[in-house]
Amino acid sequence: MTADWAIKLFVKAIHDYHLLDKLDSPCPKISTEDYLSQIFFQKAWIDIVQWHLEDEIRREDLPSIHFISLKRRIDLLNQMRTEKVEKIDSVLKDSLQPGENLNGSIRTESLGWALDRLSILQLKIYHMNIESVRQDSNYDLIKEAKLRLSKLELQNKNLIDSINDLIGDLKSGAVKYNIFEQHKLYNDPDTNPALYGVE
Repeated sequence: MTADWAIKLFVKAIHDYHLLDKLDSPCPKISTEDYLSQIFFQKAWIDIVQWHLEDEIRREDLPSIHFISLKRRIDLLNQMRTEKVEKIDSVLKDSLQPGENLNGSIRTESLGWALDRLSILQLKIYHMNIESVRQDSNYDLIKEAKLRLSKLELQNKNLIDSINDLIGDLKSGAVKYNIFEQHKLYNDPDTNPALYGVE
């Protein structure tokens, strides 16, 4: 597995979603039996739906009742995204470093969370590219969008290189595969005082 392999799945999800272009489009199955490909595609689909809901929730003409509904959907998708990243980490750990690694150093984030950033970066590039060629925009906005697009593309290159380096370090054992579980207290009615404290 490489960063470029992951990007192909992320970009395919972006392409497939925008063919449908509906907020409620369910994630389709992709034509592969490979479990890792499936969960990468599903993770990207969650990111894409969440991205578009984040656009919608910022509309000033949005009725209050719809705002609350969208906010709850975004919260649910964010939890699903977290769970999917932790599943990716679990699968990648078993694949790249199945044994116990007592000597490797620990990085500030897991491979799964680095891939999460890579997935979202593909979305940023996709949408910034649209802004950079908009026919109904003005010169200054297009110029700014092109500048931002070039910065995103540089970030993408650097993140690809860093992820590939991390994969190599995990395979060699130089880095210990450490899964950073999120344990989001506010999503659990047993650990959120605003929920369990309600009488």
